Amino acid sequence: MDRIRVQVCVGTNCCFAGGESLIEMLEADIDLIDFIEIEGVRCMEKTCAGGRESPVVEIGGKKITRATPESVIEEIEKAVLAQIAGLPKAREAGDA
Repeated sequence: MDRIRVQVCVGTNCCFAGGESLIEMLEADIDLIDFIEIEGVRCMEKTCAGGRESPVVEIGGKKITRATPESVIEEIEKAVLAQIAGLPKAREAGDA
């Protein structure tokens, strides 16, 4: 099974809104660490809207704005379960 790529924005706005805390939380989660590849990145195409949508996390290609530990864990669990079941990636809202 491939590791799921989790990118957490650590640009100024996202950092102040908890981006680094999200990375620390993920690195400490022994149940998930074998399934994910965590990367701190700088500004994801201004997705944070000047801080109004911070922090931003991308999980397997899906962006989450105003990310919380709960929303990030939930999305990672969905991605892991889909990969285990051999399902195609879930489509983002708005995809046809």
